[in-house]
Amino acid sequence: MADEIILSEEKLKAFGQRLFAKWEQHRDDRKAAEDHWLQNLRQFRGVYDAEVKIPKDRSRAYPKVTRWKIIGTVARLLQMLFPQSEKNYGINASPLPNLSKAQLQEVLDALVLKKATEQEIDPREVELKDEEIEAAISEYAKGKAARMELKLDDDLQEMEYITLVRKVVFSAVLYNIGLLKGPMHVPYKARTWTRNVSTGLYEAVEVQKLKPLLEFLPVWNYYPDMSATALNKQDGTFERHVMSRREVEALGKRADFRKAAIDQWLLEHKSGNHQQLHWETALSQEPKSDRTNVKLGDGRKYVSLAYWGDVTGHELREAGATVAEADLAKTYHGNVWLLDNVVIKARVAILGDEARMHHEFMFEEDDLSLLGNGQCDTLRDSQLSICESARMALDEASIGGENLVVNKEKLTPGHNTDPASYKVWTEETEGVAAQTPAVRTLVRQSRLGDLMLMVRMFREFADSESGLPPPSLGDTSGGGSEALRTSKNASMFLGAAALPIRDTVRNFDSFTISVMGALVKWNMRYDPNESRDGDFDVIARGSTSLIAKEVQGQQLDVFSASLTDEERAHIKTRKLLEAKAKAHDIPTEELFETQEAAEQKIASAQAGQQKLMQLQGDEIEAKVNDLMASAFKKVLEGQAAKTGATVEVVQTILDGLTNSGKGAGTPGEAA
Repeated sequence: MADEIILSEEKLKAFGQRLFAKWEQHRDDRKAAEDHWLQNLRQFRGVYDAEVKIPKDRSRAYPKVTRWKIIGTVARLLQMLFPQSEKNYGINASPLPNLSKAQLQEVLDALVLKKATEQEIDPREVELKDEEIEAAISEYAKGKAARMELKLDDDLQEMEYITLVRKVVFSAVLYNIGLLKGPMHVPYKARTWTRNVSTGLYEAVEVQKLKPLLEFLPVWNYYPDMSATALNKQDGTFERHVMSRREVEALGKRADFRKAAIDQWLLEHKSGNHQQLHWETALSQEPKSDRTNVKLGDGRKYVSLAYWGDVTGHELREAGATVAEADLAKTYHGNVWLLDNVVIKARVAILGDEARMHHEFMFEEDDLSLLGNGQCDTLRDSQLSICESARMALDEASIGGENLVVNKEKLTPGHNTDPASYKVWTEETEGVAAQTPAVRTLVRQSRLGDLMLMVRMFREFADSESGLPPPSLGDTSGGGSEALRTSKNASMFLGAAALPIRDTVRNFDSFTISVMGALVKWNMRYDPNESRDGDFDVIARGSTSLIAKEVQGQQLDVFSASLTDEERAHIKTRKLLEAKAKAHDIPTEELFETQEAAEQKIASAQAGQQKLMQLQGDEIEAKVNDLMASAFKKVLEGQAAKTGATVEVVQTILDGLTNSGKGAGTPGEAA
């Protein structure tokens, strides 16, 4: 696409009107989802819906079981999705990497040069087998993947990715869906160095570079195509941005926006165009809202619309972009911005059709809802039942003291009937009527115990429905404390408790693949360092963290202990050790030596062991020789006594044995 050249203001205006009409349709279609989100938010905050009618003199208590479950679910998911000992994603080379022509030539040249050097022959005489070439291609692709993964680690750290994902997970648990937008690119100034051709000296230089940016997108600003059967089959989506006038003016300073159109629109709109939508009015009128008195529909703010979706070549040309005649009927993934129905930007999206701009994490898929199902939906009946039972229990408890039945006709005229301590009641009735007391106690049966049992029953329902029992959220008051006495049992219990949300974790794995795949595409297109370009597969590891760590550790221990010496020769020892560390959630980078340092330690230990064994062998041999010499001495002395050998002869033989040391031979030979 070339720089914008406005060809027809009339066609551009018609294009803006078509998109604005589409936005109004998206806005109206989303109203049912907005009502659903508002209901979820009230349930989380402990506010009754308007249709719940409670008399003024009755309790309005709202036990916030849903809030506890949602906060606990978010914490539990983040614990599983971001383990300490490993990342929840990886970049692997494709099993059969599809290299570019230049990359394949680089592999072939390196392989030929290596073999020519080893064989000391001319490179033109080198013969390569297909297996050698495929193995070299695989190693080359693995190196590219490792460098790309390292680059993504750096990108995510700069963006504070875990903080962003925490917002996405919370949104998914509360509103059923969480959204991340990007990657977009942000220009920044980087420092590097170069050699001056004239002076030959190194010089520091400043260059303009781009870095990727991900943003959390609140559900309230996201307007999907509700007519689609799935989120990945939408024609397009809208984002609604509430901005200040200064922020709108800043858009005109960007090269991809139409400054003249923005300036003209601001000139015609001295006050903002913001009008409160249905959900904004509802939020501002909530009892616990601090925005009750804030009026946003009076032109204090400006609203711009961003469209991400299908745009034809005709529409792009109408917006001023240069499109070849042959491509006018082609559909592009475009990005169009509007102020009301005025187009202020129209471009092909940053990554075009290669990757989606919006990445959705759906807590639970639902055939009846495009935007899924969540914890609030699952817990709603139990939550309202708990509220009803708790209110009834409080109303029951509020009827304190005894209830009295008073016959005023029997009391002394003017008698005060208000109950009080040590009060005296006087009556004047005589005859048969006097046998019935003027004041008697009305006995009523308390239902408080039954109501508390109902509260407990519905709390247990909520525990089962949420998939996370109280001990898994840190509450052992309801049982399970004995099972959690040891870390091993606790880990096994938490692993089992996490199984009901396995599908949720798989949904997050899909979200991870979408985000990381988009970042890989961005780096391959906009990062000038080609050493990381390749054919990659994004691997998500979230679901593997659901297995109890200690169970996996035990299996590894049993496996390693059962190996024979012959089998152990086939095992990668370091990999097995790393797997054991990960099973106990121990970070290997902080504790493990490098491969070279570990090999040096092993070699040093083996050399020391051999030296120790040699010294021990020499010591044992010396002791054996001493014992043999002592025994032989006694034999000689006994033989000398029998044969009558002189003392000088015997002493000469003994001295020879003592001085000869190891060369003394065996007693039999000496004898």
